[in-house]
Amino acid sequence: MRDSRVKSIFCNSLEFSGTIQIGDSEGVYPFSIARAVQKENPVFYKEYITDDEEIIKEPLPNFLKESPVQVNRENYSPIRINSINSIGLTGSSVLHVGSFKHGKAVSIVRHKRILQKNK
Repeated sequence: MRDSRVKSIFCNSLEFSGTIQIGDSEGVYPFSIARAVQKENPVFYKEYITDDEEIIKEPLPNFLKESPVQVNRENYSPIRINSINSIGLTGSSVLHVGSFKHGKAVSIVRHKRILQKNK
């Protein structure tokens, strides 16, 4: 492990499993599930609120292919950063200063739009 020093970090918004990490890590695995409803008018319908949505139950696809890559690295020099400015981190995003051996970020968003019927 090596020394990581950051003088200042400014992040305007950090939410929904967004993560700030300073220093070397063994693994990084952010995960989030979000549901959003966009309505044309402020009308509330009970039938649009369900907990058994099929997209949430489906198994996650694995886009990563296992590859037998072996890397040997020795980092002797420390990490020095004066400042980091970020507008925001959300939905399984990571601001990471350092190195990590393995990781996988997953974010599932179910977005519904409720529009008015033609008059």
